[in-house]
Amino acid sequence: MNLSDAKPAGQFATSTGFKSIIYGAPGSAKTPLISTCPRPFMLICEPGMLSMRGSNVPAYEAYSGAKIDEFFEWWFKSTETKNFDTLAIDSASQMADIYLQDAQKTNKHGLAAYGEMAEKVIKQLRPLFFQPQKHCYIICKQTVEDGIKKPYFLGKQLPTEVPHLYDAILHLGIHNVPQMGQVLSFQCRQSYDIVARDRSGRLNEYEPPDFSLLLGKAMS
Repeated sequence: MNLSDAKPAGQFATSTGFKSIIYGAPGSAKTPLISTCPRPFMLICEPGMLSMRGSNVPAYEAYSGAKIDEFFEWWFKSTETKNFDTLAIDSASQMADIYLQDAQKTNKHGLAAYGEMAEKVIKQLRPLFFQPQKHCYIICKQTVEDGIKKPYFLGKQLPTEVPHLYDAILHLGIHNVPQMGQVLSFQCRQSYDIVARDRSGRLNEYEPPDFSLLLGKAMS
């Protein structure tokens, strides 16, 4: 390395896009808001796409570990993905469950199955964080632990490792927004009962339910 190889740190700030985890209760509009992402492509891991009726977002169904592997092989290696800015996964929670079911077919020991599942999920989700010029809209189911809402991941490894990979953890739901009352919004900052995070430091506590507007603000 030479000093001439160095660049201002700010040049690296937005080079990998905006990577986010979106979670909320069933029916909170997590899936239909994929339509607000810039040039999205959707990986469907669980059935029940009624909320996307009329949508033209291109999508691929993957209800087995082999199909999920096939999708990511294409996503990371194909030149066709240059046509898309955002990868939306619905949902990462279900993706983990699919891998777990596959692992349980070949592993008699429960811990071994969970370990194999975690390894495969991280193998797919970690590279997404480093993929240049791509945004992520990773949907997760919601769980409540000790009265605190958080993204749901199977096992003990994923709940610790996966959230730390992403720039934002956004809770989508009906929130009491100042001067607006109870409205659908993204909660972008931690509260006593909701896990949320915004590493950009650009987002308000609550943002409108439009992902393109939100990431534009975060990347500005």
